Amino acid sequence: MIRTVYIVCLTVGGLYSVLSFFFGSLLNLDFDFDFDFDFDFDFDLGGFLLPLKPFTIMAFAAVFGGVGLISLNYMVPAMTLIPALPSGAVISGGMYYLVYVKLKGYETRTSSEEDAVMQRAEVVERIMPGGYGRISYVVNGNTLSGVAKEKKPGYGIDKGRKVFILEVRDNTYFVTEDLEIIVGRQ
Repeated sequence: MIRTVYIVCLTVGGLYSVLSFFFGSLLNLDFDFDFDFDFDFDFDLGGFLLPLKPFTIMAFAAVFGGVGLISLNYMVPAMTLIPALPSGAVISGGMYYLVYVKLKGYETRTSSEEDAVMQRAEVVERIMPGGYGRISYVVNGNTLSGVAKEKKPGYGIDKGRKVFILEVRDNTYFVTEDLEIIVGRQ
């Protein structure tokens, strides 16, 4: 009975890892299993984050199953849970904190469109009078670009000109060449 549990955990965890790598990395697709759990926590965890992400669950399953199968050769079946459970928890917890938390830190440091407001940008495709063009700008060392439109319709803005980003709305950057138009002459 317990051997079957270990084999299923190792197989599902291993297949998930291999298929995620193959479909995610090689084919640049996202491969994910859907699990539907319907439960409710009615207490405060005190800020503790549960590492219940698909990759940590599958890492736990694979390590739990692998260590459990290996332990069956040296221990009584009921005792194999002693090395299998902590091994799965340590590996999946380590992956969570070393991979997910680390990536979450990078995610919070990426530039957003709001960071672009009042930044200098360069017109890379002419902004047509009353129409659209493209700009490019640098925020936190990242070069970004997007669709742009003049804040106050005018004669358009030629390619290569420097502009200020005044607002970002619906993925469109509203720009002006001269801040005096907006701020007023002093």
